[in-house]
Amino acid sequence: MCRKVKHYLQVTFLLLCSISIQAQLPAAAESLAKTEAYYKMAKTLSLQVTYSMYKGHTGNHLTESYKGTMHRNENVSRIRILGSEILQFPKVQLTINKDNKTLVYNKISDQGLKKSPLDISIFLKYYKETSTRVRENMLIHEMVLKNNKMPIPYNKIVIYINRTNHQLIKQELYLSTKVPFVDENGKSTHDVARMEISFKHDEKIMNRVPKLNDYVLLESNKKVRLANAYAAYTIIDPTNL
Repeated sequence: MCRKVKHYLQVTFLLLCSISIQAQLPAAAESLAKTEAYYKMAKTLSLQVTYSMYKGHTGNHLTESYKGTMHRNENVSRIRILGSEILQFPKVQLTINKDNKTLVYNKISDQGLKKSPLDISIFLKYYKETSTRVRENMLIHEMVLKNNKMPIPYNKIVIYINRTNHQLIKQELYLSTKVPFVDENGKSTHDVARMEISFKHDEKIMNRVPKLNDYVLLESNKKVRLANAYAAYTIIDPTNL
């Protein structure tokens, strides 16, 4: 199951028409814009993130769960999950896979730098809003794929937002196809599933802000080489392919 969740997490990080709703509730586009603005303006950011896979579109049949972190301090952000680490510096992004011992070096365009650490407005490109409701202090937007033929693993998403401060609380991602589950007897069955991503904000900040030269060094010929701490890794530099 670990490989399956890793696959869907990767697809999700790469994702990374409202319909008529009650007049007193904001449309998803408005809510997501406010949420993105909140994260974009935050100079420091610290989140504990829990990724949970459930068997079935409803119920509490938890099959696996993983924890990750998101941190940001000024112009440096870091995401850690399942043996992988993504660091974003001004104009450079590093993706480190500790299992495969690879480090991917990518330059970032100015447009990329303007994106918030949690770029959720991309959902509006592929999904349309079907309902909005309020539960306690949460604004809940339900959205479905505009085109079911698109090669996207989730046909429905539900986004939970704090109405007071616009922070993300949770995302529910409903898989488009059935996936295999193995029971306690080792029997495999296919069923529908959903992934839940929960966000917990705290006041912690990175004790030490990472520096780019902790990981890679730029030589005089403009080629990138690994720092000593990552000498055992393989560097992938698409900019010099």
